[in-house]
Amino acid sequence: MSRGNVSAVVNSLLSLESDDTPMHIGMLFRFALPKGGDRHFVAELAAAFRQQSALNAPWHWRLKGRSGLKPQWQECAQVDLDHHFRQLGLPSPGGERELGVLVSRLHSQLLDSRRPPWECYLIEGLENGRFALYFKVHRALVDAAGGAEVLQAFLSASDADDTIKAPWTCAIDSEVMGGEQGSWPSPLAAAGNLGKAVSRLVGAGLRRKSELAVPYKAPRTALNGPVNRQRRFATQHYSRARIRQLGEALGESDDNVVLLYLCGSALRRFLKEYNALPDEPLIAAVPQSRVHLSDFNLAFVALGSDEADPLTRFQSVQRSYAAAIAHLESVAPELRMAYSLAASAPFIAAQISGAQPWMPAMFNLSFITMPGPTGPRYLGGAELESLHNLSLLMPGSALTVSCVPCHEGFNIGLTGARDTLPHLQRIAVYMGQALEQLEVAVQARSSEQNRKVEEAK
Repeated sequence: MSRGNVSAVVNSLLSLESDDTPMHIGMLFRFALPKGGDRHFVAELAAAFRQQSALNAPWHWRLKGRSGLKPQWQECAQVDLDHHFRQLGLPSPGGERELGVLVSRLHSQLLDSRRPPWECYLIEGLENGRFALYFKVHRALVDAAGGAEVLQAFLSASDADDTIKAPWTCAIDSEVMGGEQGSWPSPLAAAGNLGKAVSRLVGAGLRRKSELAVPYKAPRTALNGPVNRQRRFATQHYSRARIRQLGEALGESDDNVVLLYLCGSALRRFLKEYNALPDEPLIAAVPQSRVHLSDFNLAFVALGSDEADPLTRFQSVQRSYAAAIAHLESVAPELRMAYSLAASAPFIAAQISGAQPWMPAMFNLSFITMPGPTGPRYLGGAELESLHNLSLLMPGSALTVSCVPCHEGFNIGLTGARDTLPHLQRIAVYMGQALEQLEVAVQARSSEQNRKVEEAK
């Protein structure tokens, strides 16, 4: 039974899908055993999951005609739950490295296109009785299920709630299947608004120095190397108080600016080690959609990687981010998706035609913010300790950095092409060191300002 066409953005995403660039994402949940829980808890959890074999829509849908011009969702009459849900174990006690290797391998495997595009793995054997859950799902199915929040909908807000819901029983209200939302302005007004936006972008591209980062002007680096199916995954975590305190000291209220600075600083050091740091700043593609792909819009931010001084580099990122957001906000809200698709059109066309290796790089990396829980979350009384997103990779872009903000901090996940970026963990380590260096620079500046005040008295 057909369930309707996918949205325009999903269709564009599917046009970029290949065996080397599959369009699935993953979520890695780490849990602590509940109070009073024993070594049988994970087995009992797995048994409770298996009993929930009645799948809610859209978890029993599959994509039909994925490579065609009009892919559709189609219901599956039968779903083999044993294929979609599996229980795995690490040699105990499994550490972060062992878990990362396993999840990287699972994320590298393709989803079966003949089945609903999702898989779930319950992983036991972590230190201190902890366990993990890795949920892999096609990005288009996330949209059909109501947005990225659905990936956490099986969690409870109370540790006293011992109800166990399997992820595939959850869906939230979604209007994606009904088509694009919002009323468009008149054709003349729409053309004028989009024309002005494109004109500003072209003007910024023609100028030698511009705070507004422009796609297709990103310097080609190792980050734009070939992408194959194999993935590596690395993580970082920063407390919310630490990031907020640093942002306030630098006059910045948007946490993303600090996080983008860390990305640019870590990549600056990483590329310098290989004598491959370009003279031009790296450019990040920063999707602004928070719920569905149907409200997708795209900003481009220069990461200040050409600046040696940490404070100067931060100010560069700050100005570029502000210019990118102001540019997007100058486009009528109902036209931002069309504008973002238009900006991506040459990239998509080059990939379909095979010309991508010869055209200028649209961007160097993607930086994605996924919605996270606003308070503690539990699964059958087991507390969620961390939550990281494993992202998809676009053709010609070997790195995606994702952030899942939670009530206590920011969970950072780095997904990279394994052969192009074999030392992905270094970038994660360098992000942590970049944070420390910026804190030192801010403290030194504050001390110098205080010294001058004292001298002036």
